[in-house]
Amino acid sequence: MDLPKTRILIVEDNADDEALLLHQINKAQFAEQVKVIRDGLEALNFLMLSEAEHLVALFLDLKLPSLNGLLLLEKVRAHERVRNLPVIVMTSSNSPEDLSRCAALGVSSFVQKPVSFTAFSKAIADTFHRPVI
Repeated sequence: MDLPKTRILIVEDNADDEALLLHQINKAQFAEQVKVIRDGLEALNFLMLSEAEHLVALFLDLKLPSLNGLLLLEKVRAHERVRNLPVIVMTSSNSPEDLSRCAALGVSSFVQKPVSFTAFSKAIADTFHRPVI
C-alpha cells in the first residue's frame, strides 16, 4: 500500500502555531498528507526533493532557525519545480518591508499571528478558490 504523498508543507518553529494549523487542517481531512518542518534549511532541502512536486501549498513562518522564511521563499521562487507553489505566510511581523517583499515574491496570502480560524479560512479561500478569469 502506497503512503500518501505530502501535499501540504508547514514550515513553522512555534509549537502552538503548529498545533493550531494542524487542528484546522485535520478539520479539512488533509492530516495524513501534511509534513511539518521546523527549520528553514531543512525545509529548503525538502523542497528540492522530487516529492515536493506533489505539494499544493506551503504554510511559511518568516522567523525560522537556520534560514529565515524570506530567504527560503526567494529560493523557492527561483527553483523551477516549486516556483508556482502557493505560499501562505503566517508571521508575527508587521513590518511593511516584509509585507512588500512577500508581495513581490508572489505570496498567495499573508496571515498575521496569532492566527485566528477566520484569518486561516480566508487565506485558504483566497489561495484555492480564486475565480477563473
